[in-house]
Amino acid sequence: MNKIVALLLAGALVLSVTAIVVAADAPATLKGRIVKVDGANVTVKTGHGDTAKEVVVVTDDKTVVTIDGAAKTVADLKEKMRVVVTPATGTATKIEAKTPGAGGGHKGGTQG
Repeated sequence: MNKIVALLLAGALVLSVTAIVVAADAPATLKGRIVKVDGANVTVKTGHGDTAKEVVVVTDDKTVVTIDGAAKTVADLKEKMRVVVTPATGTATKIEAKTPGAGGGHKGGTQG
């Protein structure tokens, strides 16, 4: 009986350490609303009120863009779309956008 309990505890420990490592490896994202698209640069407003700021997101030909789940290009991005940009800094590798009113409704832009 004690061996079974010890094995269960050891298994739980391994799973919790694995979850921490996976979370630490996940890149930070930038969340907000598009205020401007200028060629390969997308300006995103994050935060609210006194914490609001605009961040210029740089893209390149390797940036993967989806709008409402469909594959698109940077040129298809429009003002007022909500976006999640990966990573939060540097050249974007992925931009996931939602058209205004297209479900998914998280409130506000945050950086994290």
